Amino acid sequence: MGGWDKLESKIVIIASGIIIFSILSFGAVEIWSSAIMKASVFTLMIIYLIWGRTDTPLQISKEEKYMIVALFGFLVYVVVQMIPFPSIILKYLSPESFNIYSYYTTDKDPTMSISLYAYKTGIEFLMMLTYSLFFIVLAFSIKDMSTLQRMLKILVYFGFGLAIFAIIQKATWNGKLYWLRELTMQGAGPFGPFVSRNNYAGFINMLIPLSLGLAFTRRNRERQLLFGFFALIMAVSLFISLSRGGIISFFAGIIIFALFLAWDRFRTNKRWALAAFVFAVFLYLLYLGIDPIIDRFYKTDLAREDRFAVWSATFNAFKDFYFTGSGLGTFINIFPFYTPQNIDINVIFDHAHNDYLEFILEAGIIGTILLILFLYFFIRCIVSSKWDRYTGIFRVSLLSSIATMVVHSISDFNLHIPSNALMLSAVFGMAVAASRLAVRLGGQDDKQVKEEEY
Repeated sequence: MGGWDKLESKIVIIASGIIIFSILSFGAVEIWSSAIMKASVFTLMIIYLIWGRTDTPLQISKEEKYMIVALFGFLVYVVVQMIPFPSIILKYLSPESFNIYSYYTTDKDPTMSISLYAYKTGIEFLMMLTYSLFFIVLAFSIKDMSTLQRMLKILVYFGFGLAIFAIIQKATWNGKLYWLRELTMQGAGPFGPFVSRNNYAGFINMLIPLSLGLAFTRRNRERQLLFGFFALIMAVSLFISLSRGGIISFFAGIIIFALFLAWDRFRTNKRWALAAFVFAVFLYLLYLGIDPIIDRFYKTDLAREDRFAVWSATFNAFKDFYFTGSGLGTFINIFPFYTPQNIDINVIFDHAHNDYLEFILEAGIIGTILLILFLYFFIRCIVSSKWDRYTGIFRVSLLSSIATMVVHSISDFNLHIPSNALMLSAVFGMAVAASRLAVRLGGQDDKQVKEEEY
């Protein structure tokens, strides 16, 4: 039944605590908080490896095996980017990297790595390893629906509290995070514990579909309204943040949710409940005032948006490093060589404001193919298992959560905020776990799971 005394329940509680800590510590963007987050995830993995074994062997599907192989294949490739090669080899692997190294080195026969800054790539490797381990622990430690629901509830309750805090802090803003902490980084308008409203929007957007999933699977009307209200307040806080990318990705997630609910396999009327939720959000915004949101979009001058020039320059850089990439984490080092003339040279761009363009520049075709393989087998895991009105809605909510980040990453760099990337890893892991549970559950098991709702 997935009681509190079971190891998997303790694992999801610890995992939820790690996510909550990373959010409250300013998104874990600072060295101290990032180090604690990574150490916590590595410790959680050790706990799982030592005490997570059971007498019943875990049944891993073919798609899951291939997915893990692709994931670790990508991690291995990142390590390869840091390995020093003889210059003659790098000349053929990455001619542009060879030219840059040759211009700055005085050695007659130097060794050169694919990455233009191996130290930064090493830091990114540790982050990628952290996200991968977190994903694996959750994907394979959640073995019953009650454990999955427990983690979802912890995160949703936290999301509601975070939304209330963010709204109150916005209304009483004194220029400091938590009313105490001076801003140490520049962002696009602080909101909640983040220095940028876009980062807050990226995180809270992932929780809104999860709250709706809980609301749509409750039998008790009070529970339905409770989780629906949580989603409503989180959505209102998102709009108050005035994050354009966040608002657009919110509607993308809702559309994905609606499309799945309209699927014949579900045979459910929950789409009317989803429409009622969107209508309630609209009424709330009318009551609070929708003018700032309209002005935020109306005053957007696309012709003056630097990010379009940055995207173009990033793609031009990719064409020079298309095969092996410039090395994970090296965007800030390589972009000055390609800075467009219409951009202030005194402005430092540490990210491309498009996670996809930045990734293909740093990882190249090889890294991109490995990531696509991982996503392909992940989707195979999700769609190949049984779909019904109960377990299916949980998977729909998780996929909608992923969809919000997929859309938001087009115009921002949420995946470079450790807390948000960790949360996305957790959503991926829960989606895999939910799909495996859907395959295992059936008949009497389905009835038993539904009786576990509370």
